[in-house]
Amino acid sequence: MNRLLLITDNLVDIPPKINTREDVRAIILNNGKILLMYSNTDQMYGTPGGGITLNESKLDTLYRELLEEVGGINVKIVEHLGQTEEIRLSRRQNKPVNILTDYYHVDIQDYVNSSLEEHEEEMGLEPKWVSIDEAIRQNVSIMKSINDKFITFFYTQTEILKVVKDRFGL
Repeated sequence: MNRLLLITDNLVDIPPKINTREDVRAIILNNGKILLMYSNTDQMYGTPGGGITLNESKLDTLYRELLEEVGGINVKIVEHLGQTEEIRLSRRQNKPVNILTDYYHVDIQDYVNSSLEEHEEEMGLEPKWVSIDEAIRQNVSIMKSINDKFITFFYTQTEILKVVKDRFGL
């Protein structure tokens, strides 16, 4: 397994037994831009994707998440880029969690209307094609203004965008 990043929040007290969450996320590139989910609530960018549900494979999850979030159909997997591992507080439960995320470089041939989940609508999520530099700049700017002492989802997303920028020469 190609490990892209290992991120551990040293401020989090890790219990002897920690829940693990498995996610999949997509890297979608076209003409020097990347398709990301922009949160109007947080004013930051993240890659499309989400958690694997019971009895769902990684690729089934990826296809479902791309349909829900960006309306992507006819998805072609270009390559598995690798996996990140994070130990941090979960966003919704505020408890320590170990998050294993597989990243896939994909091409999407066709798009239909997306159908966000309720919590995604509450975050004001919308897909946007942006330059990777713009997304990194925006995330870094907002994170500096918030000055959160804990590692967050958007911190990890910003770090993975830096890896993608280097990997694809963006």
